[in-house]
Amino acid sequence: MKIGMVVNWNKPLADNFIPELIADLGRKKIGVTFIDPPPPKLKIAGVDRSRKIDDVDLILALGGDGTLLRAVRLAGRKGKPIMGVNLGSLGFLAEFSPSEARSGISAFLNGNCLIEQRMLIQVKYDHRSSFAFNDCAINMGKSGRVIEIAVEYGTTFVNKFAGDGLIIATPTGSTAYSLAAGGPVVYPTLSALVLTPICPHALAARPVVLPVEQPVRLRLTGKSLDAILNLDGQVRWRIAPEKPVIISRANFTVPLVVHREKSYFEILRSKLNWTGFRQI
Repeated sequence: MKIGMVVNWNKPLADNFIPELIADLGRKKIGVTFIDPPPPKLKIAGVDRSRKIDDVDLILALGGDGTLLRAVRLAGRKGKPIMGVNLGSLGFLAEFSPSEARSGISAFLNGNCLIEQRMLIQVKYDHRSSFAFNDCAINMGKSGRVIEIAVEYGTTFVNKFAGDGLIIATPTGSTAYSLAAGGPVVYPTLSALVLTPICPHALAARPVVLPVEQPVRLRLTGKSLDAILNLDGQVRWRIAPEKPVIISRANFTVPLVVHREKSYFEILRSKLNWTGFRQI
């Protein structure tokens, strides 16, 4: 058994927690591989620094949601289960706290964990192609001027949106940037695309949830200057007017290890302060 680690070493807890966890795993004869390079100052015996993803059985993303997104970008296509351990503040995707990490790993080793297959989106622009786990967003460029985006679903025209930009989110990403922009919460194991305008210049512009059977085409109209296409906050492309961005369901999923003892709705309530009533 071998565990891969993707670590945000900037988290205050990382310097002490990670070596202790590695030592505990070593006592159980579980090997550790760093998927991304550790800091040079880290001196831990018996750790594999080869970054070989194919050799690991589980990937731990130790940090926050950004660390988990990085783990998906590094290893998502490999089909390896990913478990997020929150070493920061919020950690919505990184469901396990440091105190729960060891029990979560034990549950995985014993075959008693809960794994959900989460969809991703494939994003193509010009000659480029990549994927996103949470979302892709078109944002106004350095000019700070309003952009206009035309949207098609399959071959059907949807609408034009003028404003600061547009987000296409997965159900997993519906609680991230899209939610902050006024989008809906979508149950994470569903197959859907969430289209959320960013600061639209129309009161009636509202988010819409689309099925994944057809691709979505986004096109900056000729009224717009160049804009920025952002994938999960990890990849940025500059895009030009009249060149389409094509978004579709990716041909692979990510196995995400989730907390068996905490429901999705409990996490919404505790971490996002989701409530259906106002207590007086």
